[in-house]
Amino acid sequence: MKSLNKIFIGAMGLLTLASCESFLDKSALGQLTTDEFFKTESDAIAAVVGATTIYKDYRYTRSIWSLADITTDDATTSGSDNDVAAARRMENLDFHADYGRINDRWITCFRAINRSLQAIDGISQMDPSLFSRYTKEQLIGEAYFTKAYFYFEAVRTWGDLPIYTNTPTLDDKSKTRQPKADVYALIEEDLLAAAGMLPRKAQLATNDLGRATSDAAWALLSKVYLYQEKYKEAKQVIEENLLPLVPAEYDLMENFEDIFSMANEHCKESIFEINFRHKSDDTGLTTTGNYSAYAQGPRPFAGYGGNQPLQLLADAFEPGDDRKEGTLLTLAELEAWETPEDFASLEFDHTGYYNQKVYIKPEERIGTEDIFTMPNNLRILRLSEVYLIYAEACCKLGYDELAREYMNKVRRRAGLEDNTTATGDALFDAIIDENRFEFAMEGHRWFDLIRTGKAEEVFNSPEFKAAKPNAVYKPGINDLFPIPQSEIDNSQGNIVQNPM
Repeated sequence: MKSLNKIFIGAMGLLTLASCESFLDKSALGQLTTDEFFKTESDAIAAVVGATTIYKDYRYTRSIWSLADITTDDATTSGSDNDVAAARRMENLDFHADYGRINDRWITCFRAINRSLQAIDGISQMDPSLFSRYTKEQLIGEAYFTKAYFYFEAVRTWGDLPIYTNTPTLDDKSKTRQPKADVYALIEEDLLAAAGMLPRKAQLATNDLGRATSDAAWALLSKVYLYQEKYKEAKQVIEENLLPLVPAEYDLMENFEDIFSMANEHCKESIFEINFRHKSDDTGLTTTGNYSAYAQGPRPFAGYGGNQPLQLLADAFEPGDDRKEGTLLTLAELEAWETPEDFASLEFDHTGYYNQKVYIKPEERIGTEDIFTMPNNLRILRLSEVYLIYAEACCKLGYDELAREYMNKVRRRAGLEDNTTATGDALFDAIIDENRFEFAMEGHRWFDLIRTGKAEEVFNSPEFKAAKPNAVYKPGINDLFPIPQSEIDNSQGNIVQNPM
């Protein structure tokens, strides 16, 4: 077995398990062979944590909104003049391969995939009798889920990708991109494997909340099916594995805004969320703070102000939609909550709105002298998304009444009246609108517009042109992001760039 510190780290940006995380440094991962390292349950846990740590990597979390919010009709790049200048080409849909946030996303996605493969390969060789805190099966399942999650993030960002099914070696640097259909098939296979190995969320101990579960695997699989227009499969997965858990194990929160409060982390609606630090002595899966939340907070007293909602989004909400208040943080609210001195120092405000979903009031901020210790969790999968995936799948399969029923569950929670008449294409449009308002400022909008074929219509609308006059959408070119130029250069011709 090749030494882990000799694993391929070149063209694909794949890095070994050695890292800056102190827990992993103590374990000396990346310096031992697989046979030498995977000797104890602690070794196995360390390998899995090495992979799941990437969920919290600020380069990944920052890329969520940098690629999928500011490029849309929901938000604009903000912050200092230098920050704005760095992202302006992307916001104008002039995608370029040197944008740092694209490079961040590539590196973190493939780092997580590599670490997951190392964990799977190493733990698979271990004797099950070595495990007492977790089962061998559960730890392998977590690694499969993490690998699938980041491959999904990568495939919807870049399309065709290199495929890795075992720990990469030096021989893998010549790998080329494989069709996205093959990537999706691998993701499906990994999620099915994970779902069969992982416990349900209801079976987790309190201090293990945040770990992958079978519920999360099924929910992500339904989303993966949706992206491929496999509506029958998406509908079936939800009916067989998630709807039976409602309301005993999951249900919608009564108040939309409560979903994002620190008091309601891992609430009854949450299927999968990323833990961040709450106090300085937290350990385990809550070892780092949420830099991405800080990066979006009002500048300078609560962040860098990097992702501000547009008036265009504010105007799009229906009258009486509770999600508007739960999404948009206004200057009046800031003035009421911040000290007069801090509020007076507000700078580089471009729209008059900030992201309410990640804002932390002054009394809840912990260690903000260190920008990496913002404590609020990042919500990734929740029941409302499962309902809207189900509604969309039902609509596409001709079950309009069932589609309206589950769309209306989400509308009703938002304080809106039921939609009782929409059918066919009008119903589909209504469901996509609900996606926009339910997940605004959460990094959903770009990918929803691309996958549904609505991007050209939205980006050519008079409203969008008025908000972003220099943005020009190019069909067939803007549908995928460019691969980082550094990866193209390092691949020596093995990796071919997307159209630009």
